Amino acid sequence: MAQPDIIKKELFKIKHPDLKKDIISLGMLNDVQVLEGETLIKLRTPSQDRKLQIGLEAQIRQLLSKIDTNKIKIKFDVDPNFSLDDSNRIPGIKRTIAIGSGKGGVGKSTVTINLAASLAGQGYKVGVLDADIYGPSIGKMVGVNGRVALKTDEEIIYPLEKFGLKIISFAFLVDENQPVVWRGPMLGKAIEQFLFQVKWGDLDYLLIDLPPGTGDVQLSLAQLTDLTGAVLVTTPQRVATLDASKAAAMFSQVKVPILGVIENMSYFIPPDAPEKRYNIFGEGGAKELADSIQSKLLGQIPHMIDLMEGGESGTPAVLKNSSGPIANSYLEITKALEIEIQSWE
Repeated sequence: MAQPDIIKKELFKIKHPDLKKDIISLGMLNDVQVLEGETLIKLRTPSQDRKLQIGLEAQIRQLLSKIDTNKIKIKFDVDPNFSLDDSNRIPGIKRTIAIGSGKGGVGKSTVTINLAASLAGQGYKVGVLDADIYGPSIGKMVGVNGRVALKTDEEIIYPLEKFGLKIISFAFLVDENQPVVWRGPMLGKAIEQFLFQVKWGDLDYLLIDLPPGTGDVQLSLAQLTDLTGAVLVTTPQRVATLDASKAAAMFSQVKVPILGVIENMSYFIPPDAPEKRYNIFGEGGAKELADSIQSKLLGQIPHMIDLMEGGESGTPAVLKNSSGPIANSYLEITKALEIEIQSWE
């Protein structure tokens, strides 16, 4: 006989006909009891809407008829003070932050995974969503390729867990050398599945690594979920800051707060002379960008061989040397990011 936890797992598939969210995420499920000869399901509703109640009851009975249960009884408790959570927030996630750049090659994915690892090292529960459908790289940066360690349960996707992070990437669903030839609507559907069908659990932060540009994925993301804000990644070069400013304009257009700018490859530290700094990509570009969009420069990350080795070995640089310049830079960035988020909340 199916026990309450099995029944609750099935009830995640029951969608509210108007809000298109499952009844558990909406807070409608009050209780499940397996009694002698009877399974009692209690649901909360804000009003006595018989059409809604009949529709939900029909869905539930049809669904549970496929598993081993005794007689099903469904009770609706009408509570005028109960409010359905019809926001686009992902259940269980406190803060959802998009990491964008406007162009490729600025180290956005490297920043995302190291920022996530730095937050996790401070005790936060962190997830990473690799939304770069055409060129996913987060998997390689944590040492996982292809379908390794990915579990699926019907419509629920279980993320990989490594380094204390929950991670999902399109690379986990396809063969490593398989090209993705998709149009815009298919991209939007994939992003929706990654957001709402992945069993993220309770997270303090979900960091979303965006693809370059300001296209379908970015727009779908802004429409599908309520983002806490966006962080822009750039190098000091003017060509990089120009593209990042376009990304900032896109986020502004879709009403997503810009939480700040991170300058990657800010300066080069040679391994044989750690006391020296060389501005091989120029300097001051990120600060100018932050000022121009009335945002904040969250921090500057040095360009070191450790970063390249971390990406190749599958261990983020902040974990390879937790007291080095890179780890210290990310620690400062996380503190500045926390302050900036609080100013928007």
